[in-house]
Amino acid sequence: MRKIKFSKFTGQGNDFIIIDSTIQHLKFSSEEISKICNRNFGIGADGLILVEESVKADYMMKYYNNDGTIAEMCGNGIRCMAVFIYKNNLSEKKLLNIETLSGVKEVLINTKEASLNSIKVNMGLPEFNPEKIPVNIEGRQNNEIFNYKVKINSNIFNINCVSMGNPHCVVLIDENMDLNNVPLNEWGPALENFHIFPKKTNVEFIRIVSNKELSMRVWERGVGETLACGTGACAAVVCATKLGKIKSDNVRVNLPGGKLNITWKNKKSSVFLEGTVNHIFNGEYFI
Repeated sequence: MRKIKFSKFTGQGNDFIIIDSTIQHLKFSSEEISKICNRNFGIGADGLILVEESVKADYMMKYYNNDGTIAEMCGNGIRCMAVFIYKNNLSEKKLLNIETLSGVKEVLINTKEASLNSIKVNMGLPEFNPEKIPVNIEGRQNNEIFNYKVKINSNIFNINCVSMGNPHCVVLIDENMDLNNVPLNEWGPALENFHIFPKKTNVEFIRIVSNKELSMRVWERGVGETLACGTGACAAVVCATKLGKIKSDNVRVNLPGGKLNITWKNKKSSVFLEGTVNHIFNGEYFI
């Protein structure tokens, strides 16, 4: 039996177990990760993050979904990891370069009166090429996928696809529909596992509030419904902007767990994700 020290962090209710793997190089099976993240039989979290050494950045983020599968990137997770590094004195830097499976991301820790104020991450450029998202639709290999109709059972969805380091499928709901009434437990997994997504996909249902604000619920690949999703918020803003529904380059995204601010100044620039991070507790776990 191993004793593992961990910290629990959350960004807008999107919660993570973070473990320092720089000294003792830890490895877990997918079954062990799923058990650790289980809210009834483990610590409970949307995902698990291992902080590892990197040869090309300050640190590397190894991110695992709640079900034990590895993911390329997690926007709220990388913000929480930056605070973990700062609070544990692993680095004195307030501008960290963190390696992920989707490249190196730059994270800025904003402090005010010695307390953490906001954490901002450069998420890089959105990717619209279907092959790189990836999305497999015959005849659409070189065309962006916006307002594309798919039928699943008796439901027809207009999907919009983008990668923010991981795949996203964004759906604007009918203006007469209440976002809270979206049957997420039905529509979410149906789209996540739809055959056109070879690596599955994250799914965002969004409602436009104004030309600089939107509300969102998310079904995360390998997790289920979460209270927030950083990459999903970025994907939602990018798609809403491309569709002409959002006119501002600084957008507020309302999520069940709180709000995130997304900045996308023009279609050739990086997307920036910003929000608060909370340290919940530290503990020890026996596995």
